Amino acid sequence: MTFTTPDSVPAGVALRVLEVQGHPPDHLSDFDGEVAFVLDDELRHLIQGSGRITGDVVRFHEKDVTSGKDIRVWQVRRAGADFLAEQTPSF
Repeated sequence: MTFTTPDSVPAGVALRVLEVQGHPPDHLSDFDGEVAFVLDDELRHLIQGSGRITGDVVRFHEKDVTSGKDIRVWQVRRAGADFLAEQTPSF
């Protein structure tokens, strides 16, 4: 079985989301279900997985594209005109 080691991203740092499913995010519902989004950092990380709206945030489970296993959990929230994603504890 192959498991791809994910690129490292800073923990506890909210990163701006540049696009989700190929377009700038408009609503939290853009992150609901199976989607991919790009983070605004030096490497422009592509995050793929599954999100679910919980109140005013989305809890997003990043998946390894080859195995489907969970890699990290993110919280996506709106901050003014931007959407921010931050790694959160997985429990």
